[in-house]
Amino acid sequence: MANRCKDLPVECWELIFSRLHHKSDLESFSVVSKQFLALTNRLRIGLTVIDSTLLTHGNISKLIHRFPNLKSIDLSNFSGDLDPVLVDLANSLSYTSNLERIDISNHKKLPFMGLKELGRKLKGLRVLTCSNLTLLRDSDLYVIAELFPFLEELDISYPSTDYVLDSVYIASEASNLAVTDSGVEVLSVNMSNLRKINVSGNHLITDRSLVALSINCLNLEGLDMDDCPFITIKGILSILRTCAALSWISVSEIHIAQSSSGFECLATSSRTLQKLEVSNSIITDEFLFMVANASLPLNTLTLCWCTDFTYSGISKLLCAYQSLKYLSLVQVDFLSDECMDDLSQYLQCIVTIDLSGCMRLTNLTFYALARNCPSLTEIYMENTGFGTNHCFHNDVKNPRIRSVNLATNHYLDDDCLMNVALMCPNMDFLDVISCTSLTETGIIAVLEVCNQIRDLQLDNCSGIKHIGKGAELPSLEVISAAGSALNDEGLVMIGSRCSRLLKLNLENCKGVTAEGLHAMVKNCRSLREINLKKCPQVSINSLNNLVFSSSSLRRVIPPCCSAFTDSLRGFYLHHGCRVYSG
Repeated sequence: MANRCKDLPVECWELIFSRLHHKSDLESFSVVSKQFLALTNRLRIGLTVIDSTLLTHGNISKLIHRFPNLKSIDLSNFSGDLDPVLVDLANSLSYTSNLERIDISNHKKLPFMGLKELGRKLKGLRVLTCSNLTLLRDSDLYVIAELFPFLEELDISYPSTDYVLDSVYIASEASNLAVTDSGVEVLSVNMSNLRKINVSGNHLITDRSLVALSINCLNLEGLDMDDCPFITIKGILSILRTCAALSWISVSEIHIAQSSSGFECLATSSRTLQKLEVSNSIITDEFLFMVANASLPLNTLTLCWCTDFTYSGISKLLCAYQSLKYLSLVQVDFLSDECMDDLSQYLQCIVTIDLSGCMRLTNLTFYALARNCPSLTEIYMENTGFGTNHCFHNDVKNPRIRSVNLATNHYLDDDCLMNVALMCPNMDFLDVISCTSLTETGIIAVLEVCNQIRDLQLDNCSGIKHIGKGAELPSLEVISAAGSALNDEGLVMIGSRCSRLLKLNLENCKGVTAEGLHAMVKNCRSLREINLKKCPQVSINSLNNLVFSSSSLRRVIPPCCSAFTDSLRGFYLHHGCRVYSG
């Protein structure tokens, strides 16, 4: 059999590897042989670079040579100087011909020198993400527009520049402080191929920017403009009328009055609109009726933290769009179990639903959705009345439901959670953060039924000390138990059942000691990240022993960062493990 496997053509192995469910599986195969290493390297299309990555490999060009089919590089978690990294990347042109996406978010400013070299040599870049920069101004947008005129997607959301909203000051200094309409106008003229742009959190742009985008970017498909307080209905309507290709739009803090006119254009101009997201806004039933009558190809609808509409409006809307795949109705105060029982009949095609913050909803709504929504795979009912109704039906199973978020439901108890597991036997993600009525009894019951669970979120569950003894949990990769009662006994159980664990969060777990950690790490040989912040019984010396006894750890948050010297951080980096402050 071994010889037969060895003689399989390369194409067969590539097909096998490409069907693996998790990237961690590729890492296991890559250490089997040089042939498998080369194959897995060719299959990697995305690369995330952190400080220890370059410390280990020397420069990014070596990584580019190793992974010849890379399409995406994420530098958002790299804290060093981006300029030399991007220059090195640009000089590896023959190996970066497939590169389409770069993420340089979370830095102080744009790396002009590196971007200029990259723009000169790499003409195939299609997606640039530079979100959450400390400083982003109009002049930065001018540079982006000049260097990357063929960009199709751009994210310049949520720069963290501080400025005072003073009309006199803004008039003379705005473009030197932040992004304004002038910068967006230049972008729209130079980047006519733009298909998607995210300008959320740029507080000084107005309807002028939307007019410029609607005139110059006729292929625009997606526009995200949350938290832009000077954008009004007038600007939104200009986009809806002009951009025939527009398929999704996201807005917030909009006031759609009862007498608002112009939305009739939905019925004639926006036949491609598939995704409509409105949050923190005042909307009316009249608006929802207009959307319902527009016969749009909607598959995604978000109405989060919105007021002034009623059951009549949302009922007509959902009746009109029974092919919806995603629905978010966060904090819609009037929704009750009876309402959701009626509305669920329109949700035959729904895949993901978010009802978080709807305080009148209980486990009866969960039951109705599991029974009436055969396509449902993800359900979010965070901070609802889940558990306040003790009536639960055990005659329903929905094997398609994979992800369940029930965080901050203080009345959710073990029996109720057990019933959820019985209804969702194939669940692979469970979030019960801050469900203070739960104990380990409920978690043990879940793991007995849902033994393919992949991600378990138990933060601030003060009644949970362990996950119980039992069979191996081969798919469990992430456990977050920050602020829980997890102790050394619980760590031993994790070690015995979760051999493929990748990430463990133990922040503020008072009962965790070095003894339990070493017992756990001994068996969890794939563990890459661990958070030990505010774990008072874990010393720096015991952490040193833990890190240096594990060849897999790449990210550590220590009990107390102030005790870490630069030399000790460097020593960890040489071992391939980076210290974070948490």
